[in-house]
Amino acid sequence: MEKKKENIQNTRQTGSLDISSKSRSLTLAFFLLLTGTAMGGRGQRRQRQAEESLRPYIGRVEPEKLCDLLKCRSPVGSWCQVVKDKGVLVPKCICPKTCSRQRAPVCSVVGKTYMNECLLHKESCRKRRRTGLAHAGPCKVPRANCTQEELGQFPYRLLDWFLLLSRMGESYAPDAPTQSCLSHAQRIQLAQQRFALLDRNGDRKLSRRDLKKLHYKRMPLEHCATSFFQSCDRDRNRKVTLKEWTACLVDNSETWFYHFMSIKMGSDKLCHTRIDDDL
Repeated sequence: MEKKKENIQNTRQTGSLDISSKSRSLTLAFFLLLTGTAMGGRGQRRQRQAEESLRPYIGRVEPEKLCDLLKCRSPVGSWCQVVKDKGVLVPKCICPKTCSRQRAPVCSVVGKTYMNECLLHKESCRKRRRTGLAHAGPCKVPRANCTQEELGQFPYRLLDWFLLLSRMGESYAPDAPTQSCLSHAQRIQLAQQRFALLDRNGDRKLSRRDLKKLHYKRMPLEHCATSFFQSCDRDRNRKVTLKEWTACLVDNSETWFYHFMSIKMGSDKLCHTRIDDDL
């Protein structure tokens, strides 16, 4: 009799645990569904708003030109095409189901060549991943191995590129100092400015996703970017902190610059102008 009671109690406990486990699983699944729906709904809502903002111009402006103004957020990976809506040609973001075999190669921001832009967006939609268009035509430079010499000069070249980007849009000043004339403090300031622009969520850490914004732009020695940023991640936590970033960029760039340039040219020829502490 006692064994029967014990078995009944064990069965009840096991059953309650199973129910509790199933309940937690259902709750988690429901939460994930709501989260995904909310995120998808937000993107769809913004997409509808963008399309509605162009509606007053339909019939007055060529739909192809309106497509150039429409940024496709939803569906993910879609592109703008002119379609018929109630007999009227309108711009709309769609995922292509089929593509022609017409050869009009394009290069994506991840360095992959597609036969045409339609195929780029077809794959983006299939993978549910936004893959931007870098330029028309096949990708120009194949990925190359980064030599030790190139890796050594990469931080200096990258800071030089940051300096150029920081001055874009400003009035040209022929006496603007080159990087060879920057002080240590100015190089740190330059590195910190670029870090702040890349750190979108403000957590003072750069993820691989943040750093990808740099990889696929027209930067010097682009094929060395991955190796360099991996070397900056000293603690191997797949994040680059502000301290790691400035040390990696500034210290390494100055080491390369003074070792290679000043020895070859002489320190008195590197900079002829005196500059202030601000960029």
